[in-house]
Amino acid sequence: MSTFVDQLLLQFGDPTHLVQLLAPPNDPDHTRLRGLVEAVYDMPFATLHAIRDVQVRRTEFQRPLFPPGRLTGTWQQTIPSYTRSDISLEQQPFAPLWLDILAMLDLTLVLEVDPGEVESILNREVADFNTLAEFRARFRFIDLDAFMAKHKLTTVDDLKEAYHYLITEIHLRAPGPFNADNPANHYHFPLEVILLMREVIDVTEALRAVKLARTAGERVNIYRPDINTAEVRTPYAPVLIFPEAALNGLPFTAAALQTFFAAEYILSLFVTPL
Repeated sequence: MSTFVDQLLLQFGDPTHLVQLLAPPNDPDHTRLRGLVEAVYDMPFATLHAIRDVQVRRTEFQRPLFPPGRLTGTWQQTIPSYTRSDISLEQQPFAPLWLDILAMLDLTLVLEVDPGEVESILNREVADFNTLAEFRARFRFIDLDAFMAKHKLTTVDDLKEAYHYLITEIHLRAPGPFNADNPANHYHFPLEVILLMREVIDVTEALRAVKLARTAGERVNIYRPDINTAEVRTPYAPVLIFPEAALNGLPFTAAALQTFFAAEYILSLFVTPL
């Protein structure tokens, strides 16, 4: 193991340093934590306004993760009668993937949730059209040519006589003014963060390691598919940590690496041990 990794393991043995890494004081918008939350949770009906009360509930150092393996084959017998069976066996590989740190965080998210409440539903018949163009304008979601061909209709009069046409309008209730200080808008979320530390910046190796850890975690861990107002994408939020000094002489910048990894829902950081 490298000195760089050893130093960080000892440094992050103090949960305060881990919080300062993921939520540094000079980042009041919690950009890093927002990226980790987005990696784990999908919130199509909520807007994240702020992150408060970041707590480290538990940390585990050098956690082994065993990606599951599988053996498949065929069992045959001829006595007393011919039988054929397909079998599938799970096999644990001997070499684990080591997570340098597994951290369990508790976050308080300030969310503006759209409850999707219905204010009114209106059904009305549409009969006051005189051309096919008017019908298309009223029913833009219908392929009119295909509809008329299917029902053997050729003119607008045929269309009128064939059916009664209804439009249903659903109006959603506009949410009231948002109050970030209202406790009803504060939601508690757990966040499991895996930290992989690399002394050398090898983009391909690091990306493969994170994806293997994430995929293995999804296959071997039992986790809820949804929580509160969010859907769970994956059980782990990954963080890659490289030495800041390792950037010297490379043909790419820290910003370019962070943008690349962020597109894969991975937070990458460049640090110098204390």
